[in-house]
Amino acid sequence: MSEWLRFLKRDQQLDVYFFAVPRLSLDIMGYWPGKTGDTWPWRSLIHFAILAIGVATELHAGMCFLDRQQITLALETLCPAGTSAVTLLKMFLMLRFRQDLSIMWNRLRGLLFDPNWERPEQRDIRLKHSAMAARINFWPLSAGFFTCTTYNLKPILIAMILYLQNRYEDFVWFTPFNMTMPKVLLNYPFFPLTYIFIAYTGYVTIFMFGGCDGFYFEFCAHLSALFEVLQAEIESMFRPYTDHLELSPVQLYILEQKMRSVIVRHNAIIDLTRFFRDRYTIITLAHFVSAAMVIGFSMVNLLTLGNNGLGAMLYVAYTVAALSQLLVYCYGGTLVAESSTGLCRAMFSCPWQLFKPKQRRLVQLLILRSQRPVSMAVPFFSPSLATFAAILQTSGSIIALVKSFQ
Repeated sequence: MSEWLRFLKRDQQLDVYFFAVPRLSLDIMGYWPGKTGDTWPWRSLIHFAILAIGVATELHAGMCFLDRQQITLALETLCPAGTSAVTLLKMFLMLRFRQDLSIMWNRLRGLLFDPNWERPEQRDIRLKHSAMAARINFWPLSAGFFTCTTYNLKPILIAMILYLQNRYEDFVWFTPFNMTMPKVLLNYPFFPLTYIFIAYTGYVTIFMFGGCDGFYFEFCAHLSALFEVLQAEIESMFRPYTDHLELSPVQLYILEQKMRSVIVRHNAIIDLTRFFRDRYTIITLAHFVSAAMVIGFSMVNLLTLGNNGLGAMLYVAYTVAALSQLLVYCYGGTLVAESSTGLCRAMFSCPWQLFKPKQRRLVQLLILRSQRPVSMAVPFFSPSLATFAAILQTSGSIIALVKSFQ
């Protein structure tokens, strides 16, 4: 276990932090794209089938509760069902774009570990972003794992409490998640197997969103690192000439070639960002919609449960997990946008006036292109911390409104 969680330590190499959480989560489920992405492990199809069964039965159970006007049970059922349904969509898209994800990962790794860009400050930038991404990705994964475990242990804890209180007449076994199952599977001797199957569907959801969402944030964090590495490269290019009033033709030629190399690298990063954003558009849009619904369901359930301690703890954990997932997307978009615009400030602060008019066009083009932030926006949503703050503010307003009617 300690070998798997080495990325939580501070003294590890860059390879330990690099995509640590997404690789761990997706590899367990069989969805890590690998070097080529041209093969589908059997466990990926098995986990897809398991979650598909869980989503179908859970949605059916939620609709049945709605028909009977059992609103609390319906919300309690549809809340995890919505998360599982979106996770099933993420699994499908991860398989659909498996080769593209592999190509993007290899291109990102090639840009990030370029041997020509190995100055100490550039290595520190890469290491800082990799360690930060690994630790932040571990938070929603651990929050989701705790929530799923709470769901799975809830029936067992209730049964133990009833047993210790000698209330045998109230003793009824039920499953962790409300799913429509054949009656034969809910009786002895099949009930333990049914319980394990239903509990496992929850962990499939947790590891898949931990891997898929973690892949998104890790990619954004490293794109941000690449932009900052470019800034460090520009500063190092001009550092030897800060005290010069004029450059020789040889110095101008060398500086111009380095400047062209920076522009080529900048274009490659922007193209990679757009390629990645296009592949994650549906996933990001679906996640924002589902997260809003899940947060709403969780808060309504939390407010209607009153003094039910175990139920309240369950939905507090669920709300924290949903907000953690949302924060991963919003913070990733902010990192990319802010670091991309920082390039024009770094360029303008350098002694670019040493260039001749011909070379100054390169500076102008770089500044003009980097003035507009590289956005991870999808239709209707733009992942950023401002968006996350607006969601929190809206959620707080809804809570205050509901509380006023109680």
